[in-house]
Amino acid sequence: MEMTIGKFAKLVGSTVRTLRYYDKIELLTPKKLNKNGRKVYTHLDWELFQQIMILKHFGLSLNEIKEQMTNQKFNNRELLQVQKQLIEKKQLELNDKLEVITRMERLYNIEGITEDELDEFAFIMLDIFRREKSQIQIFEEHFVNNKEILKEIKLLHDPEYKEKMDREIWKLIQAIRNAIHCNDYASRKKVQKILNKMDSLSYPLRVEFS
Repeated sequence: MEMTIGKFAKLVGSTVRTLRYYDKIELLTPKKLNKNGRKVYTHLDWELFQQIMILKHFGLSLNEIKEQMTNQKFNNRELLQVQKQLIEKKQLELNDKLEVITRMERLYNIEGITEDELDEFAFIMLDIFRREKSQIQIFEEHFVNNKEILKEIKLLHDPEYKEKMDREIWKLIQAIRNAIHCNDYASRKKVQKILNKMDSLSYPLRVEFS
């Protein structure tokens, strides 16, 4: 099997431009030359290309693929395990992002909250949701030996609890904005009322570090 770059590109479902780039970075460099002095691809190059595609599918960058193929940093089984761990980590990150989006969408569906109001504070709410996981982890690490407090903190992982608190956080943001604007007793009282309600729901972030 000996093929010019054009025919080889068609065979493997790639492009001449891609193959030339692989050659340039010495990722896939044909060693054999035809009678005209041009590089030709052999069965070995086909096998190497398949390996590149598999490693690329696993999420390795071209530099990582080159290092793996040059130095055999991992055997096949170790490589699979490494990629499995990376994929699982990525999956957790995507699940976290999906949860943030879902929680924000849920607020848009609450009766009595206008879309314009939510749009104004959407990034504040998204930032609160984004930071929440790291905050929970800090509390869990600090109170690792306190089972009672850990039980309370565990509420933050409950979807129904999150939904209730998301509503209250939204109301709190609105009330604080109104209190700043009006600067009167009634608006400040409303802020305190919401805080008290959050406290009555056993809001775990109220616990104090000892």
